[in-house]
Amino acid sequence: MMKITQKIAIFSFTIAAGIFFTHFSWAESIEQEIQSTGLLKVGVREDSPLFGFGGNKNGYCADFAQKLATNLSQKLNKTIQVELVKSTTQNRWDLVNRGSVHFECGPNTISRERERQFGIKFSEPFFVTATQIFVRADIAEETLRKGTIGIVGGTTNELDIRQIYPRVQINNSFERRSHGITAVQLGEITGFASDGILIAGTASLLEINQRKYSMITPLRNNRPFCAAYGMILPDKEENSQWRDTIDSLITSREQGEPIWNKWFTNALPYIGEVLNACQSSRQNNTEGVRESKPLNSI
Repeated sequence: MMKITQKIAIFSFTIAAGIFFTHFSWAESIEQEIQSTGLLKVGVREDSPLFGFGGNKNGYCADFAQKLATNLSQKLNKTIQVELVKSTTQNRWDLVNRGSVHFECGPNTISRERERQFGIKFSEPFFVTATQIFVRADIAEETLRKGTIGIVGGTTNELDIRQIYPRVQINNSFERRSHGITAVQLGEITGFASDGILIAGTASLLEINQRKYSMITPLRNNRPFCAAYGMILPDKEENSQWRDTIDSLITSREQGEPIWNKWFTNALPYIGEVLNACQSSRQNNTEGVRESKPLNSI
């Protein structure tokens, strides 16, 4: 796993260039609040398999929050409880900015533009994936180029797909990944685009026949649209130590690695493939799609 996380760290400098967490101040406003209330509030999705899913928000993020609370309990000499707050694609930024949560954990693509737009900071990266399109196994590139592609509006996936396909082909009315996958099954749309790891996880939970579906990978300059995930953290100078605390746990071999291994070891072949594709030096200014990949191979 350490080779993978080291490559993720290196890769993050390429797609999230310039994202540094500078030490401006040692004020501990967030940790003081946690010590006062005895509560660590964390935004977690309910629709992102492996990261956070279901009413209990089972996944990497819930386990990460529990481990962080254990560390804070020891550091602050007080028992710290975890409150998991439901986050969504739409409200994740506001939860952090309003102070409703101390950080949000989920499939959040690291981007300097997003940091400026929403007034947040991203943590160190903890996962890498790419935008892919869920289709029936018999769908060819020609058919996809004439069909309708569903997507969750306001996501980086939408921005990616708009670089390849005309707006008239894109249906961004979907609010949940499961709805888009179901729409493909019903023949209402030709394909549904999202992060590949999330499509695979959602399809598995829906118990679809994976032999009947596949994943197509859009390419630009012969590369996939790559995404490194980070936690959403509050901005401002007084929160720099809190960001350090989160980053330290993400990158810790003794504490962070076991949590990562528990949820993502089975995804290592996929992560390695994405990393290799994203780090490829080939630049031939082409657009299109990569050969479709069976869904059950991810």
